[in-house]
Amino acid sequence: MGVDQVWDERVTGQRIGVAIVDTGIARDSWNIRRIAARYDALDAGTRVLDPHGHGTMMASLIGNNTRDRNGFIGIAPRVEFIDVRAMDAEGKGTYTDIIEGLNWILENKDEYSIRVVNLSLLGGINSPYWADPINQAVEALWEAGIVVVAAAGNEGPDAMTIAAPGNDPFVITVGAFTDNYTPDDASDDYITPFSGAGPTEVGFVKPDVVAPGAH
Repeated sequence: MGVDQVWDERVTGQRIGVAIVDTGIARDSWNIRRIAARYDALDAGTRVLDPHGHGTMMASLIGNNTRDRNGFIGIAPRVEFIDVRAMDAEGKGTYTDIIEGLNWILENKDEYSIRVVNLSLLGGINSPYWADPINQAVEALWEAGIVVVAAAGNEGPDAMTIAAPGNDPFVITVGAFTDNYTPDDASDDYITPFSGAGPTEVGFVKPDVVAPGAH
């Protein structure tokens, strides 16, 4: 992805807060001092911070500052995490809880320097994007100057399989490609069959970018 070239320019995410709306973020040695805030929209009161594991995985991809021979494991190793739990132990969530989490982010963006929101979650398309309540909450974040990144979904490869909120034109929608098990050879990379594909239900070209998303 060329991220090592960005690191060479000393761009590592320092002083930027990334809110991860997901299943929670478990404490680990690489993140224990970098979780600036937590909000639990589930009101579950559980002692297990991420009983599912997906949110912790996403946090690691975004900002794990552990190093291997190729550099940092995460993409932005100096970001601060804002853990917004809106999905349960099965990785499922309701519109109500997700919107509650998004509204909390909007209200607290300045206190925690929230510049980016990650939504690696997906819902079915039941209306045009502008009528979807989650998309309305997402656009409020965009209007407040926050970059919103959403998953394309896993229902590809047919057209019009971009999931909500990735179908919103105001967010950066990310699809998946595979290196075909040859990470040093980009010539055989291809879009994974499961990756959601555009156009959206109202004709927007999506996804906006693709990133490694297999094995």
